[in-house]
Amino acid sequence: MGFAVYYRSTRPVAPTESEAIREAASAANEGRTWLSCEPVHFFPDDDRHLMGGSKPNFVPHPDDAAAAAREVLPDGTTRDLLDILCQLSRDHRIDWKISHDYSERPIGYIRGGVCDGDVLAQLEAFADLGDLLGDLVADSGGGPGGFPASASRDSKRGGDEDDEGPSILPFRPKGK
Repeated sequence: MGFAVYYRSTRPVAPTESEAIREAASAANEGRTWLSCEPVHFFPDDDRHLMGGSKPNFVPHPDDAAAAAREVLPDGTTRDLLDILCQLSRDHRIDWKISHDYSERPIGYIRGGVCDGDVLAQLEAFADLGDLLGDLVADSGGGPGGFPASASRDSKRGGDEDDEGPSILPFRPKGK
C-alpha cells in the first residue's frame, strides 16, 4: 500500500539554515527504531524550500519487527514524526505545509511549533488503519502482505498467477 506524508517549508530557506535544520532533524531522529514510520528526512528541492516525506509502515515485516525489538528502543511513529516537525518549527522558526499522497491540497500546517488539529486527526486515522491491518494479518495467520483468502488475489481475480503485485483491499468511496 503506497502512502507517504509530505512536509514542505512555507518559505524558502537559506543554505546555512537548511543545513542546520537537516542536522537537527537527524539528531531528533536518533533513539527510535522507526519501524512504524520512516524518520524525518528531506529531498533536494530547486526552489530553496525544504521538502521531505515519510512513509508509515502499516504492516511491518516480522523480521523487521524482531530486529526492532532487539534494539530495545521506542518505535518511531507518525506522531513522533509530527513531534519532530513541531520541534524544528519552534527551534528554527520555520512553518510546514503538510500533505499526503491522497490529498489534493495541504491537509494543514505546523505553525510556530503547533500542529493543526486536522493534520493530527488525519495522521492518527492512518495510524488506526495500520493497527486494523496488523490485526487483520494476525487474525488471518498471514505473513507480510498476507490477507485472508476472501481478499486474496486468487479469490478476487480468478487465480491470475501472472500478477505478482501486492494484495489489494477493496475500499468503498466515502458515503457509498
